[in-house]
Amino acid sequence: MNKLELTYTPYSLKLKKTLQTSRTTITERKGFILKLKSQTSAVGIGEAAPLPDFGSESYEEDEKVLENFKLNLRVDIENLNESLEENLNDYNSFPSLRCGFELAILNLICNERKTTIPALLRRNYPDSILINGVIGFTSLERVEETTSDLIQKGFTTIKVKMGRDDFEEDLKTIKKIRETVGYNLKLRIDANAKWNKDEALEYLKRIESFDIQYAEQPVKDLTDFLFLKEKINIPLAADESIRSFKDAEEFVSKKAASFLILKPMMLGGIIPTLNIADLAKENGIQTVVTSSFETVIGRTGVVNTAAFINNNLAHGLGTADYLDEAEIANPFPVSSGKIVFHSR
Repeated sequence: MNKLELTYTPYSLKLKKTLQTSRTTITERKGFILKLKSQTSAVGIGEAAPLPDFGSESYEEDEKVLENFKLNLRVDIENLNESLEENLNDYNSFPSLRCGFELAILNLICNERKTTIPALLRRNYPDSILINGVIGFTSLERVEETTSDLIQKGFTTIKVKMGRDDFEEDLKTIKKIRETVGYNLKLRIDANAKWNKDEALEYLKRIESFDIQYAEQPVKDLTDFLFLKEKINIPLAADESIRSFKDAEEFVSKKAASFLILKPMMLGGIIPTLNIADLAKENGIQTVVTSSFETVIGRTGVVNTAAFINNNLAHGLGTADYLDEAEIANPFPVSSGKIVFHSR
């Protein structure tokens, strides 16, 4: 195409409600809004929102790269995936930044050609996609209240953050949810790699009777996933363990997990995420796409990714309520536990 001009704006947004996990407490999101302009004056917008605690590069690393940005874009529309991979290879060590550049380039091409990302990538939207609700670390009273609220809002799948210092508190939380809504609800748990293999074996055995759809990242590494897989009935899901196509290949080849949790902001964008999803599907493994608490700009890329996968699972995209973005219209609002796609 041609040489691109980059301007970027740092942002820092306080979360309207804190999300506490076994790994960290998220109170704000920092990142960069990226604006690429071509010599034809077409513009594309993207977002880089690193989360180093969850496997990305740091905010400071991204800023250094942005200060020295140079990119001559040469895109072959007929082989767009391969072409973008080649153009963005230098940023593979900076997945959040690569994700932002990819989205900005896709938007730029769409604006030049008066088309849409689905048309550009030759993928179709379904009529809608399901979204899961989330319950972080909170009191039992709040668990009951939050669960009831999510059900009233139409969510049929809830993910529960686990990995407290005292597992009995985790157990009480799961019990309270089932007491509140019964079993007409899909329930996922996420320990963010808090447990060692023996702890995970004990704890997962104790919650098997609560009909858990999957246990997300109960342990840290592939070896421990393989250990657990042979000893428990709850399906396993890998999240933090999947930060590259190579990671995914290892998990898929060994059938170490039944689900892969894919975060485009941690994997380098829409196309790398879809490559992993395609590999997983070919091997009978399901994928769930989740956001990384991006702003509405970055979430558009994540929503597109989940829509293209189109597998009738609930995806982790209901994070808009955590950020104060009153001045920015959300093109993909969640209603009745889903995102509905109108004709585009």
